[in-house]
Amino acid sequence: MEKDAAFYDKISPTEMASRISKECSAIARGLGEKVGNTITAVASFFFGFIFAFYWGWLLTCILLAGFPIIIATGVSLGVSLQSGFVEAMKSYS
Repeated sequence: MEKDAAFYDKISPTEMASRISKECSAIARGLGEKVGNTITAVASFFFGFIFAFYWGWLLTCILLAGFPIIIATGVSLGVSLQSGFVEAMKSYS
């Protein structure tokens, strides 16, 4: 809906409806299971820590010492994947 009014005058209403439908289905395919999986993973993470602190707080505290290493590894992986994605997109254009 960012286009000028003249853009919408050029296309027929059925074409506009099919474009909107196509975009909505593309968004649904892109997000589909990913949103549910993300919510499940975050909930499992937090409930796992709550459960671990309740049943074995000492071991959980010891394992938390390695948590910064896990975070640093995840950040470096994300940065390398992002740079690889940017390079791949540059090669296609």
